[in-house]
Amino acid sequence: MFGQWKVGVTLRMRGGLRAEMIAFAEGEKRSLGNLAAILLEWSFEQLKAAGSTTRLFGRSAKRLNKLTRDRRLKRG
Repeated sequence: MFGQWKVGVTLRMRGGLRAEMIAFAEGEKRSLGNLAAILLEWSFEQLKAAGSTTRLFGRSAKRLNKLTRDRRLKRG
């Protein structure tokens, strides 16, 4: 399609989540990559509307931060 580029995205996810996403994608007759692209675009629109991850997730933001913190960032 005109105006769209393919880009490689690498991320870590729990094995169980990956398996669930594959099963869901197959049920939708989509590839895992296609499902991930749809979810990424939709979730980013939600994030932009909320203005921050804290506002998007509310009270659960602290729990999510513990699960998904970027280990490359060093403290202090």
